[in-house]
Amino acid sequence: MSNAVLAKDLAERRLPVVALGAVLAIFTVAALAISAGLQDTINDISEGFPDALNAFIGADVPGGYVVAEVFNLIAPLTLVTYAVLTGASAVAGEEDTGTMDLLAAQPVTRRAILAEKAGGLGIALLASVLMFGAAAVASSTVFGIEVSTAGIVATCLHLFLLAAAFGSLALAIGAATGNPNLAAGVAGVVAAISYVTNAMLPMAGLDGWARLSPWHYYAGSDPLLKGFNVEHPLVLAVLIVVALTVAFVTFDRRDLKG
Repeated sequence: MSNAVLAKDLAERRLPVVALGAVLAIFTVAALAISAGLQDTINDISEGFPDALNAFIGADVPGGYVVAEVFNLIAPLTLVTYAVLTGASAVAGEEDTGTMDLLAAQPVTRRAILAEKAGGLGIALLASVLMFGAAAVASSTVFGIEVSTAGIVATCLHLFLLAAAFGSLALAIGAATGNPNLAAGVAGVVAAISYVTNAMLPMAGLDGWARLSPWHYYAGSDPLLKGFNVEHPLVLAVLIVVALTVAFVTFDRRDLKG
C-alpha cells in the first residue's frame, strides 16, 4: 500500500493540473506578447498616474501593469483558488463522498494518508508553477520583456509557497471538521480578505499592518525585480508547517465519517 494514496491522487489530478498549467502558460504568453507590443503606450499612460496607484497596479515593473497583473493577480489568484479547493477536498472530500472508511481500512495509518494527500497537493502545485514559470521565461526572452530569469524563478518560488500555504490551511480545516465546503469557504474567505488588505492598506499608509497578510510575503519584497528574498519565503514556509501540524493532530484524533 506504500504511496498508493499518493499515486491515486496524482493520477486523478493529472488532467486538471495539465489543463491549469496550460491555461496559465497560454495566458502568460499572450499577455507578455501584448505587453511587448504596447509597452511604450502603456508607459506613457501610467506616467501620469500617482506613485501609489502605479505601485498598486504594478506599472513600475518591466513591461508595465500587464506584466504585473500576470504575476500579481492572475497567476496567484488562479493557483490559490486551485490550492484551496484541492486542499479542502483532500481528506474531507473522502469523508463527504463516503470513501474514507474504505481508505482507512487499508494497511496504512491516518498520518500516512494525510501525508500522501498533502504530498499530492504539493506536487500538483509545483507542476502548475513550473509550467507557468517556463512560459514566463520563454515569453520574456522571445518578446524582449526586461524581466530577469532570476526574478521569474524567485517569483515562482514565492508563488508556490503562497498557494501551498492557503492549500494547507484548507487541508487543516478539512482534516479537523470533515466538511470540504466549510474548509473551502473559510480558507477562501481568509485568502480573499488577506489579498484585499495587502493591496489596500499600503495605499492608506498602513504598510505595517499589511505584514499580517500572507500575500505580503508573496510580493512584498518585489521578487520579480529584486530576486529571491530569504525572509518572506521562510514566513510562508512556517505558515505551511503550522497548518500541516494542525491537520495531522486533528485528523489523527477525530472520529472519521464516511
